[in-house]
Amino acid sequence: MNRRAEPSLNVVPQIMILLGIVMVAFIWTLFLVQSAASRDDALQAQRSENSNLALIISESLKQMTDRARAMASLAGDELAGTSSRSARLLTLLAEDPVFNRLSIYEPNGNLRYSSHPDSARTSIGPWLSDLADHTAKHGYTPVLPSRRLDPAMAPGQTAWRLPFLVPEGKPGNGRVDRWILVELDIGYLSGLLQHVNLGYGGFLQILDGEKNEWMRADTLGVMVGGKPVKGLFFASSNRVNSGAGSFELSGKRHQYVYANRSPNNFTVVVAQPEEQILAAALGKQNQQLVLNVLMTLLVAGIVVWLVRTLRQQQLALKALQKSERRNQNLIERLEGEHARTTRAASIDHLSGLYNRRQFLDVAAQALASQRRQRRLSALLFIDLDRFKSINDSLGHHIGDLLLQAVAGRIQHRLGDEDLAGRFGGDEFVVFMGGNRTEVDIEKWVSGLVEHLSAPYQLDGSELNSSPSVGIAISPRDGQSIDDLLRGADAAMYSAKRAGRGQYRFFDQSLNSNSDIEEFHLEQAFADALRERQFVLHYQPQVCLDSMEIVGYETLVRWQHPDYGLLFPDRFIPMAERSGFVVPLGMEVIRLACEQLVEWQQQGLKAHPLAVNVSPIQLSEPGFCDRVRAEMERHGLAQDMLELEVTETAVLDEQAMENLNCLNDAGIRLSLDDFGTGYSGLAHLESVPVGKLKIDRSLISRICNSHDDSPVVSSTIILAKRMNLKVVAEGVETPEQLVHLKVAGCDIAQGYHLSRPIPAADVPHFHATFNRLQETG
Repeated sequence: MNRRAEPSLNVVPQIMILLGIVMVAFIWTLFLVQSAASRDDALQAQRSENSNLALIISESLKQMTDRARAMASLAGDELAGTSSRSARLLTLLAEDPVFNRLSIYEPNGNLRYSSHPDSARTSIGPWLSDLADHTAKHGYTPVLPSRRLDPAMAPGQTAWRLPFLVPEGKPGNGRVDRWILVELDIGYLSGLLQHVNLGYGGFLQILDGEKNEWMRADTLGVMVGGKPVKGLFFASSNRVNSGAGSFELSGKRHQYVYANRSPNNFTVVVAQPEEQILAAALGKQNQQLVLNVLMTLLVAGIVVWLVRTLRQQQLALKALQKSERRNQNLIERLEGEHARTTRAASIDHLSGLYNRRQFLDVAAQALASQRRQRRLSALLFIDLDRFKSINDSLGHHIGDLLLQAVAGRIQHRLGDEDLAGRFGGDEFVVFMGGNRTEVDIEKWVSGLVEHLSAPYQLDGSELNSSPSVGIAISPRDGQSIDDLLRGADAAMYSAKRAGRGQYRFFDQSLNSNSDIEEFHLEQAFADALRERQFVLHYQPQVCLDSMEIVGYETLVRWQHPDYGLLFPDRFIPMAERSGFVVPLGMEVIRLACEQLVEWQQQGLKAHPLAVNVSPIQLSEPGFCDRVRAEMERHGLAQDMLELEVTETAVLDEQAMENLNCLNDAGIRLSLDDFGTGYSGLAHLESVPVGKLKIDRSLISRICNSHDDSPVVSSTIILAKRMNLKVVAEGVETPEQLVHLKVAGCDIAQGYHLSRPIPAADVPHFHATFNRLQETG
């Protein structure tokens, strides 16, 4: 329980740090959002204030233009009289603080009268041409003329008077009778701004319709020599328009608002630097920044303190747990010593499983319990294939390691009510209890066989082995452990005869029929050789690069007069035990040579034939000479025959002598069933073989993925480096064929390409296969 709690305690500091980070992120996100909102509010507030100011000034100028119209009308009437009335007009202008000059012009723009003739414009023709369309559109409205076309002002010169042109004419006439030019005192206008707070850098502009500046002033008065303002944009219509925008001036961002009066041809602009507008907000923002920094430091300090406190508690807890584990280990050691002393007499010292005596006792009790509960029970008898050869060739150390590995894999798959034991040597037994059906039992046994057939990594090298399993079920096959053992043992021998890595259920026919059949076969073997009852079937070998047939493997069959066609697993083991395998091997070589000669006589393209050679046959003195004599007798080239030897053959000195003799004679040699034995690639350096045949048990593991069988891929790579061709046996699916071709395998054979076929079917198959390749 403490061990489960320890990981959760380790997570707590991380959670605290994460919460601290989230809190700090929230504080600073809120600060950024509030800062942005405060900035926008400050700019909006100042924009509204300046907009009101621009509208007020615009309206004031409008009113001044209305006064200018009235004064212009008065001036026209006054000038129609005597010179004394002209003097009185001058007096009125002198008393008015806004209007300080007045001039009257003919419709063609020539000067008719001026209150200050010395500085008056003699002609306003350029203005009249520019204002023709404006007057036609807006009528007799006072307008601010273009600064650019002013005949009295040079470019860049500061204007001190703001001119307004007032057209006059009779209503309905549509013709201007005269133009009255009224000039406003800019100094007076700028003085009105002294009580308006535009801030440092803020200013006011009065622009004509072309955005030319007539006046620029701030709270100190008229601004002289200011840099031109660019980037202004105004909306215009027949009414007063207002708006806002921004521009760059002297490297500073300015916000401006405007009030545009298109009928009067002027625009009032109020501009302020944004930094001036935001100064107050920036001060509050700095205060908030300092507060946020303090809050961040506070949160960080709290998190650090909490983490340190939690870690101190964790250290104390770990110390307590360590002490508890130490005490528990002492208790477990004492209990283990006691258990070892009590189990020493009942446990197999090598495998850790029950020994024979103890297994029989506990299995008998478990069987009685299963019978009382009316449940099926099963007894498995397991024997390792080729264990004696492994033990003899690689030593007892490797054999013991293999037995331990097998015992471990069996224990790994046992259920709560299952038992396992080792009877000695490579014999294991398993009692299956629990509530299982026969289907469940078979499924479990199938998984066990597959698990025990997987490669073993022993003392730095890979070893392949497989089990043969016999199964007896209670109560069908017996009511006692002894009965079940006899049935499982008989079923195990039946599995061995079926091949490596097989399992069989006990059947009553296994009690005697199989032994009788084997006896009859052994008695008839000599007659079968004499009467030539053995025949050959041929399985094609296909080159993966060209997909052409490059040879055939010969597979012997016994055409028995009573039992029919028998496959090798029915008579080869018996032939090896009885010694008939040597004459059988020479019979197969003779049949292969005769078939090659027959195909050549029929005009068929002859391909090399591969013949399996038994290790017993290969270890016979003079075997090489007999093979060479047989080929010479049939007049065959030496390379038309290929002998396949197993890995066990390379361990015999006489066998190696025969192999070197055959190789010197030009007869091809290949190493068969590679990957199922124990010689490894190290022995290949001393064996004169030209091909390496990978066993079907390794090929069968290849499915769809490129890494299904790294053993196969590695074997191909190493064989290529040793200049060996690689043949894959047992190719049964297109995926296996593709994988082998990509991995660099040279030749493949198996049911996917063709099953073994009789000699009479070979020509037809050969022609059909070639035709499929040409059309495919």
